[in-house]
Amino acid sequence: MKTLVLLALLGAGDFTRLADDDGLVLEGRPVPGSAFAELRVTTITQGDVATLCARAFGTGEFDPAEPHLVARTVLSEGANERVTLEEVQAPAISPRDSVVRRTRTFLPGGVCRVEFRADPGAGPPPKSGVVRIEVLRGSFTFTPLGGGRVKVEHRVHTDPGGVLAPFIVEPARREAAVASVRRLLKPKGT
Repeated sequence: MKTLVLLALLGAGDFTRLADDDGLVLEGRPVPGSAFAELRVTTITQGDVATLCARAFGTGEFDPAEPHLVARTVLSEGANERVTLEEVQAPAISPRDSVVRRTRTFLPGGVCRVEFRADPGAGPPPKSGVVRIEVLRGSFTFTPLGGGRVKVEHRVHTDPGGVLAPFIVEPARREAAVASVRRLLKPKGT
């Protein structure tokens, strides 16, 4: 029984390679009880863990370069935790929003992790005509490898809510996961 609970919490087994987009490896695995897969994007880059982690944590400001993001409002903020209301519009679906809690943690060995999850109770009710995303969890993990190299791992699982078949939104979900990592590797203006 404990094994089943652990598998349900961690996902359903190994990731399967879906694509390699110029060194960004996209993988997916089923999530028990969900029609939507957990996605993972990994790469190794030259850089600095602290800089990459700061980019992943962000400033809370709206960034038009973020895939499908229409608006972001900071609801609360601390040094390593922020709650935002984020409005998104992906192709072929009605408007969505989500209350997102983002935390930054510095771990032993110079590792930094930014985790995010839906926290619907921490924000206002959804606007009329907007579907609230209540299933969202993910992370960015930055691990120093030496010689200025950093392993980047991005995981995300979301259910966009409403009545949507996975085949309709899966291309946009995959594109957004890869684009999220690509944005971290190429700062604004480069």
